[in-house]
Amino acid sequence: MKSNTVHISSLQRGEPLRLEAVSKHFGEVQALAEVSFVAEPGEVIAVCGPSGAGKSTLGRLISGLDVPDEGAIHLGSTLLSEQPAQKRRVAHMFESLALYPTLDVFANVASPLKAPSHRGLFSTAEISSRVEGMLKMMDIAHLAGRRPSELSGGQRQRVALCRTLVQSPSLFILDEPIGHLDAKLRHRLRGEITRRQRALDQATLWLTPDTLEGMAVADRVIMLIDGKVQQIGSSRQVYAAPANTSIARLLGDPAMNLVEVWLKQELDGLKVLCHGTRMQVSDAFLARLKASGQLRLTIGFPPLHTRLDDGAAPNRLQGEIYTVEPFGKYTLVTVEVNGVHVKAKMPAGFQGTVGSSVQIGVPVEHVLLFDHDSGALIQDAAAPMHNKNLSEPTTIHDEA
Repeated sequence: MKSNTVHISSLQRGEPLRLEAVSKHFGEVQALAEVSFVAEPGEVIAVCGPSGAGKSTLGRLISGLDVPDEGAIHLGSTLLSEQPAQKRRVAHMFESLALYPTLDVFANVASPLKAPSHRGLFSTAEISSRVEGMLKMMDIAHLAGRRPSELSGGQRQRVALCRTLVQSPSLFILDEPIGHLDAKLRHRLRGEITRRQRALDQATLWLTPDTLEGMAVADRVIMLIDGKVQQIGSSRQVYAAPANTSIARLLGDPAMNLVEVWLKQELDGLKVLCHGTRMQVSDAFLARLKASGQLRLTIGFPPLHTRLDDGAAPNRLQGEIYTVEPFGKYTLVTVEVNGVHVKAKMPAGFQGTVGSSVQIGVPVEHVLLFDHDSGALIQDAAAPMHNKNLSEPTTIHDEA
């Protein structure tokens, strides 16, 4: 009797994906500009950026649905950008889902395993086993006989995800794979999918505008903004030292506080102004600001470590409470400083009245300095060791 076992040597082995200065234009719009990176077999890379950053375009170029204007895409020794889409063996989950409306859930998920790219790899029994296992992991096994029109948006997204993950491709591309799911399911599947993908021989690109999600799933994060790679690094590295204020604005929930400061010489000495309001600073922090060599710069600090009504803080700023939002385990307070909003994550029992005056305790041990004009991170020799030591635990998950 012929064995139904598929030996691993018969499956597609993983190879590194390498992009070299890939660019793409749509008319006058430059969607991608000289994008370069390498994704190793078994590595999960999150490509993060706001809407319109070029994430989906990047995925389409790799899978062969669009053609780059410049640059090259390699998979191992193969020049992938010269291969037609059907020969690239890329398992691509689209943001639009693209399910077959006339097929039920089971048939939709099984369809790529019956396509020419997978011909001969799996027996009928193995296809059924793989599909059933994937549906079970996504908690939709009971929907196997339904058609897409009979499903909710979140259920359809899970079907599309199953159809992608069930394959044995050269590469996985997941375009916003869990964005439409409820929070509890999203958090569970985030870990399940990441664990599964890291055990495979193929690289996975996880495209998402949700930076917290990307940081949670990825071995490395690529920050893509306006079609350009702004930073590549581990989640810890990107969180601890965002390359510029554009990235800093995307990190954390809520994102990092960014305020402008101005060093001004007055009769009684050098003072620090923050959006027109005098900021109380310690000698050590003043020395750090002076060491930047700039009179105007932007400072960034996380809401998680920002405290209010701390009149004893050596570094503080006066403001007025703008909103108070209780979230159960903490209270998010927004303080207005001359039109600029500063957020603080306070204990659940925080009592504050909208319109009342408060002191913002600026956590200088967590402060980053950015160039006022370019927004670039200033390599701050006088920064506390907390910011320099990237092996220290960060608060990525606490910020969620």
